[in-house]
This record gives sequence, C-alpha cells and structure tokens, in this order.
Amino acid sequence: MLLMSAARAPACPELPIAPDGPNPYELQFGATNVNGVLGNGALTAAFSRCGELTVFKWPGPSYYNQLAYLTDNAPDVRTNPHLGALDGMGAFPGLFYQTASGTGFTWLRDDAWSHAQRYSADDSDVLVTDMVNPALGLAVTAWNFILPDRNVLVNHYVVTRDPGSPVRRATLVFYTNFSPSLARLPFFPIADWGLDFENDYAVAYDEHERALLHFMPTSAAAYPHDFSLVNPLLQNPPARRKSLQRAVNRLVAGLGEPGVYIAVGARRRDHGYQCGFDDAATCPHQSAIADRTITAFNLPPLFDALARNAFECDHVVTDAQGQLGACRAVNHWAYTADSAYTDAADGTLGRSPIAACQANAALARRLAFRLGTATATFYVAAGGARNEAYSLLRGARAPGTSPEAQRAATEAWWTNYVAPAHLPDTDDAEVQTFAKRSLIVMRTATDAASGAIVASVDSEPPYGEDWPRDGSFINYALDLAGYTDVVSRHNRFYARVQRKVPAPWSVLYSFPPCDPAHPVYPNCVPAGTYETNYYADPAAIEPGDPVSFEIDEAGLGVWTMWDHYRYITDPVAAAAYLADVCPSIELGADNLAACKDASNNLQCMANEDDNIPVTQGLQGAETVLLALRDAIAAGPACGFDAPRVAGWETRAAELEQAIRDNFFVATAPAHYEGGRPAWLLWPVGFFAPGDPVALSHAEFLKARAIDPILTRTAPVGAYNTEELLARAQLFRQLGDAAGLADTQDQVRFFIHELTTPGTHHISEAYARVNLDLNGDGILPDYQPQNDAPHVWEHAYLYAAAMVAFGSR
Repeated sequence: MLLMSAARAPACPELPIAPDGPNPYELQFGATNVNGVLGNGALTAAFSRCGELTVFKWPGPSYYNQLAYLTDNAPDVRTNPHLGALDGMGAFPGLFYQTASGTGFTWLRDDAWSHAQRYSADDSDVLVTDMVNPALGLAVTAWNFILPDRNVLVNHYVVTRDPGSPVRRATLVFYTNFSPSLARLPFFPIADWGLDFENDYAVAYDEHERALLHFMPTSAAAYPHDFSLVNPLLQNPPARRKSLQRAVNRLVAGLGEPGVYIAVGARRRDHGYQCGFDDAATCPHQSAIADRTITAFNLPPLFDALARNAFECDHVVTDAQGQLGACRAVNHWAYTADSAYTDAADGTLGRSPIAACQANAALARRLAFRLGTATATFYVAAGGARNEAYSLLRGARAPGTSPEAQRAATEAWWTNYVAPAHLPDTDDAEVQTFAKRSLIVMRTATDAASGAIVASVDSEPPYGEDWPRDGSFINYALDLAGYTDVVSRHNRFYARVQRKVPAPWSVLYSFPPCDPAHPVYPNCVPAGTYETNYYADPAAIEPGDPVSFEIDEAGLGVWTMWDHYRYITDPVAAAAYLADVCPSIELGADNLAACKDASNNLQCMANEDDNIPVTQGLQGAETVLLALRDAIAAGPACGFDAPRVAGWETRAAELEQAIRDNFFVATAPAHYEGGRPAWLLWPVGFFAPGDPVALSHAEFLKARAIDPILTRTAPVGAYNTEELLARAQLFRQLGDAAGLADTQDQVRFFIHELTTPGTHHISEAYARVNLDLNGDGILPDYQPQNDAPHVWEHAYLYAAAMVAFGSR
C-alpha cells in the first residue's frame, strides 16, 4: 500500500495499465462501460464516465436495448479505448470549433478532456458530467436525466468559455447510433445487443418535426428485415436534395404501424443533420467477441457448432462488406450517405435525410455565447408508435418549458421518493450517500409494467433479467427501507413465474424426455422451482438463461415470500398478499422436500448458483432448509394442513443433520465449506443460540472474503459484501458492540474503495489496479467493473450498513 500525491489514471475510461486479475464475467460477455444510470421504470439509460450513452432500453430496464453498443471481451479490454467498442458505437456529444488559426473538431469523450462525474444530489437521479479542455479553454457540464413520468431522455449541455480561450465560434454535435430492436430470445439474453447486426432498420430526418426518427416497424422486426418500406427511396432516390427531403417527409408521415420509434430533437431547432450509413466493421468485431463467448462456455460439440452458426456474424452474413453490404446487394440500393460519425468532423453535417440497415445520425446546434456561456439541449423520446414518440418530443420542447425546470421537477420527484426511506443510523456522509444511491438503483431496476427487478440494467454482461436469488435479498433491503408495496408486487411476480407443473430441462441437458403423464425426477424438473431468471414481461413467462433447475433459487423464493409478510402492517393488504403467495410457498416446500437423495439425505442433484452442471452442495442444502423452515413458520397464517407441515419438519431435521455430516470442517477455525457459506449465519440461521461454531464460522468468513479486501491483497473480488451482511446479522443478534463497530468500519471501507468515484455504484466483480482511482492518495485501488450498478451488491451493502449501524 502506497501513499501518493498524484497517481490518478487520466484516460477515460480505459486504464493505462491492466488490472491485477481477470474478470471472468467480462471475459464471457464483454466489459461494462457504465458509471451512471437513469430510469423511470420504462425508459432506462446508462452512461460511461466520459459522458457517452452506452445503454438505452425501452420499454423497460429488462428489454430491449435500442442502442448499437458492444464492448470487447478480450483479456486486455480494460486498457482499450471505449473498452473495445468501435468508435462510432453509442451516442455522445462532440464540438466543432473555430480559432484564429483554423478549425477543429473534438468528441467530448476524448482524452483531451478531463472528466468528473456525479449526481446532482444524493437523492437525485440527475447525472452530471464535468468536462474540461484546458487547451481550448472550454468547460462543458452535461446534465442527463430521464423525466419521471415520460419516456424522454434530456441531454442538456452548458458550455463555458474562459476569457483567454482561443475558441471564437463553436457548434455542438449530438451523435446517435440507435439500433431499434424488438428481438428477444428465450434462454439466451443476447438478441437486442449481442446480435446487433440483426437489429436496426432506418433513420430519417423529419423536416416538419425538426427531428431525427430512428424506427423499426413491427412488421419488419424479423431478421432478415423487409425493407420494402424504404426501398423505393433508396433504390431510386430523387436527384434534388429538396425533392428527396419531401419524399422522406411523406414516408415518415405514413408510418402508422406500431414498433419502436426514437425521436431525437434539439431544443427549439437544430442547425444541421445527417442520416448516415454506419460502415464500421461491425461483423468482424461481433464475430470475435461471440467466438470468445462461446469458447468460454465449453459447450458440447454439437451445441457449440449450432451456437456459432446462429450467433456469430461471419457465419450468418456472407457478404464481404458485412451486414450493410448485404442490405445494399439484396435490396439494390443506389443511395449513399456518409456515416454521421465521420461526417461531423468538418462541422457541417451533410443533410442526408435517410439511411437504413445499419444507420447512424447526428444533429448540430450552434452555440451562442453570452457572458462566456452557451447551452444546447437534445431530447430523446421513445415510444411504440411514431405519434407517441413525436408527442413526447413536442411536450419536452414545448413553449414554457425549459431543461432547467425539467431538471428541477426530476430532482423533486426523486427527493420525494427517497424522503420516507429508512437509512443507516450514522452521520457518516459517504455511508448516507451510498445508502440513498442504492435505493435509487433498486428503483431504476424495477420494471414499471411487471414489478420485476432486474439484476442490472446493463447489457454487457446481460443482466437485464430478474433472478429470484438476487431478488430475494433485494426484497429484504427494500423491506428494511420501508418500500413494502414494491416487495409485495415483486413477490407476486415470483408467484406467477414459479413452475406450476414438472417441466423438461433446457437444450443444454440430455436427461430422458419428461413425460407429463408420469413426471419423475431427473427426467423432469420439479414444480415449485425456477429457471435461472426471467425477462420482466408483464404477461408472458419467458426465461432469460438456459440453466433449468436452480434449487437455491427455489428455496430463496419461499424465504422471500414468507419473510416479507412480517413487514406488511396493513391487515387487509397482508391477507391479500398471503392469498396470492401461500400456494407458491406450499408448492415450493412440497417439491423441495420430496427432491431428496436417499443415499445421504441431502437435496437432489440440481443447479446451484447459475452453474450449468448439476451439483449437490452447501448452497442448495442450506436454501432448501431455509425454505422448509419458513414454510413451517407460514403454516398457521397460510392454513397448511398439519400432516403436510409435519412432513416438512421431518425433512428439515434430516437435512440439517446431513449438512453437518457433509459440509462441516473441524479444522480451526471450525466452519462449514461450500457455496455461499455466509448464508448459514443469515438468512438460514443454522446455528443454535450459544453454538461456538457460529463465531468460528464468522471468523472463517472474515478471513475468506473481508480481510483480503481490507488489506488489498485480493487481485479480484465479487460478492464480498455477502460476508459483511451475515456477520453484521450475527453481531446484532448477539448484541456484540465490538463486532458491530468493526463491521461499521468495514462497511465504510467497502463503500469508499469498491464503488465508482463520484457516483457510488458497486459492481458484481471488481479488480485491483495499481493506481489511485478515487483520489485519496492510496494505491492500489479496486476498480468496479461488470454490471455496475449491480443491484444485488447494492442491496447487500445497504443492508449491511442498516444492520451494522442500525436504522433511522
């Protein structure tokens, strides 16, 4: 550990040196380039530390990602610009400028600019990115936020020119590479981002609305797309620019069917536009990433070949010029237009009014400096029809509105949301900030239509699904905070998606066929269980991943349904809640009790912790025990019959003994080994009062997961907050003031060292880097990496703070 006066990494967001260990999640699906997240439960956006839009999801935080953005999954990805994404991916601002010596252009994400990012307040979901270019004497502050009640992303830029700045005139360019999509695959959550060569349709500039319109009609959503709607214009474009624009206006006016429509407009008016063809080498880029992904999963040979043929661009697209070349050849397009990304460099956009297949776009707004300050605002509105998107855009830039007033209204909405929450009983400002940010993270991850809560709004890795494992602990944190209605709705989602009858395994498994008339294990996955995760669909039940029998999730599902009941204070609401979830508690307990290995009294072989092979470990055993105990406790309130409950009691007793027989390690410190050993302390409550092994097991957990982070000796880490929470629960139960004080210090350290500087997001996994990343003069630091903000980790660390400090 070194103290340094200046050792911060200047690049944005890439690192000048590689982290000390690999991130296995990013080696599979690509690096997460997210430092700030916005959302209203429907429209959801995420930004990099450099102010780039890197995730744009509509109609919810689960699906679909409407943005062309794909980082790399190479081992050195964290040292690459844009984390390996191609230069023209995403959406971001640039600046064309004129000085006495000539003109120039710069993207505001470039390393010539310094970047510092924060939220406008602890209880706000308004993202603020301060960018400074000393050579140009310019500073830009970006205010990005989503309106709480409308699907509109506001991008407001305030440009300040120093008195000595060489810049005389400037134009702000807002570049967009949206990729409208309605693609969703059951069991493989990659269609709307990892297969982007199959997404996107067209972009047009509507002269009447003064707006870009990226769109995908529902009738053309299937791949390969039917471009008959735009073919007449692209095959035989009018020779005169005005004639072409009028033809595009007529085309847009006739867009009457549902689909995806993303309208982008400058406040008041723009000073130039470009709809261009994205000619970047996306096919080889995607193919290399997909090849590494498929290799990482070590699939059976037949399935490996099928996956490559279906998911690698160079297996699907045979044209040497990639997907855009294929579109041109098949549809006989004659019209061409420069990519909006390269067209922006001279400051005069080309005014192409249409592009298709793989399309990008840009708008320009000249800056009018007054007393050294100028502003530009760009609105992005998303809807399921052209008129919906246009109505949202018109409302956002209507006379009498302003980005300042919209920001104030957004901040007020979030302040009101956070105000009633219970927070840790401490005056430590950083702990308070993190706690509030965690509650906002959980809210932005909650799907407004279904009540599901996704693991992360990010697409890389693809965690935009609801895991009952994650969700059960997220529910606990929300209950501590006082958001009981959110948890009630969430658990009703779990009751709906729980298996009601035995079912076959996914295509990854080779068990004998499941006979519905005679369902037996292992041919069939038992009822009362869950797939790995689920898309946040309000009607359909659609799994996101192909791991079929997550036995620990089945147990945790029972736990969260019963545990939540004690937080509902309204008798009418409590009765209605029990009526909805008691059948699921019963179904889960019945089948978990029955799925037993008679040779050792442990649970049957099943999936644990998203692992493809079926196993029989501590993680499955402890969560089945937890489910049985909670189902027994729920018996009187749910009205379960006595013989059924007695059977659960018998099974729980023998499983408890089987855990001792199979997972106890007497070597000092005496402890239990296996997956998720912290859960034995809590929520399982495995140890009887006074059992000395509880304390020795807690010491084992500290040495295993907490000390390596505190001493900065772990090259990588993930879920270390789990042990923090479990130990806090033990010390709170024992009334151990010293243990709680130590845990409070550990919570402070984790918040300071494992979260993103300025925005306080924690990721699933983090890696040590020999740099001072947070500016405290100490190195090495830990860099938050994949799926920040990771909602489960936020819930864990928030709950650890609540238990360690107490609640107020």
